[in-house]
Amino acid sequence: MMLDVRGLKAPQPALMIIESLGKLQVGETLEVIGDKPFVDMLGKLEEAGYRVELKEVGGSFVLRITKTENSKELTMEVKECDDKLDEITEETNVGKLLKAYPESIKILVKYGFSPLENPVMRKTLARTITLRGAKKLIGMSDEKFREMMEELKGLEEGR
Repeated sequence: MMLDVRGLKAPQPALMIIESLGKLQVGETLEVIGDKPFVDMLGKLEEAGYRVELKEVGGSFVLRITKTENSKELTMEVKECDDKLDEITEETNVGKLLKAYPESIKILVKYGFSPLENPVMRKTLARTITLRGAKKLIGMSDEKFREMMEELKGLEEGR
């Protein structure tokens, strides 16, 4: 299995790697190409029983991760955000929004934030990204983003 995480910002590469590792069978290898040397992941992978190999190839880094019989499932701990949400803005943390307005997930998914349908992504990525950051991540147009923000602001008025 191959995974290209070049150009992505933390924690996205780690989340994608963890999700992909969950699909591997014993003896299978995940090859990840990135623009950074995966230093934060190496120790965790080895500690969890994976066989890892890292090479630099033409300015990129290739991380080969093989699942062994001793490999344990990796998880990524992200602190629960429990801050009160005063107002929905472009800088609103997606995790905080989902906690304050659980119904907002339907609006976000409708506008293309489909990774939020995955419970793991909701617990991890959502806690680390703002609405503006998510817009940029999926390449949403300014017009669609304005429409989505209007719908989300409607949730505030409903309370």
